[in-house]
Amino acid sequence: MVGAPWGRGSVAGFHLMPSRESHSTLSALGCALRGGANIHERPTSGRRIRVGLVDDHPVVLASIAMAIEDSDDLELVGVAATIGDAVDLAARVDVLVCDMNLADGAEGLRVLREIHDPRRPRHRDPAAVLFLSGFGYPSLIRAALDAGASGFLDKTADIAEILGAVRTLAAGGTAYSADALHGSRDARRRPSDREIQVLELIVDGATNAEVGVALGLSEKTVESHLRRLFDRYGLLSRTELAVLAIEEAWVPGRRVRP
Repeated sequence: MVGAPWGRGSVAGFHLMPSRESHSTLSALGCALRGGANIHERPTSGRRIRVGLVDDHPVVLASIAMAIEDSDDLELVGVAATIGDAVDLAARVDVLVCDMNLADGAEGLRVLREIHDPRRPRHRDPAAVLFLSGFGYPSLIRAALDAGASGFLDKTADIAEILGAVRTLAAGGTAYSADALHGSRDARRRPSDREIQVLELIVDGATNAEVGVALGLSEKTVESHLRRLFDRYGLLSRTELAVLAIEEAWVPGRRVRP
């Protein structure tokens, strides 16, 4: 449950946040990540850059939120810790600062795809998305570029650099380092969501038949997925494929069963 720091009012299911009170904001962020309301909204002036934060780590959220509240040109609209809430929040902001690695995977890409889905009704341009990640894998950066992300920064970046990137994105620019862009040019293309589901099971040692049962696919379809992956990445064995999937962070790291 959300406690007193939210005040008495609520709008459309969102608890209102008192303006410019850092200690209240920190309490609110804690509530979001302890299972209370996952998006917290506050009134916005319309003159500032509207920013939303998406992360499932309270320390990261709190430090960026405090810096935004201390900025005269930025407005913290809300925070989210789940994919669905992140997509809803994106409809109300100019820039969405999103952790790439939600729920032990690169689920930030899923948030981005949902935001840009042409079937999704919208009344304004999609929010610009700035990804933060503790993993600078070239294939991950390439996937972010291909999916339409406007920026990608390491999570260890200074708060000033993150806020500077937010301002750049709000003005229509991009925030990728030269090294990130250079490294992503020759990076391996990230597998599709379905291929990653297959890879997760392959890494766990599942047979083609077991993968098919788990995903509701025929064994022939599973074989087709694997054949395409082998051909695409120039591999010969399931073990090589599993190791590559872990090295590229397409699936969470674990011990590969031969």
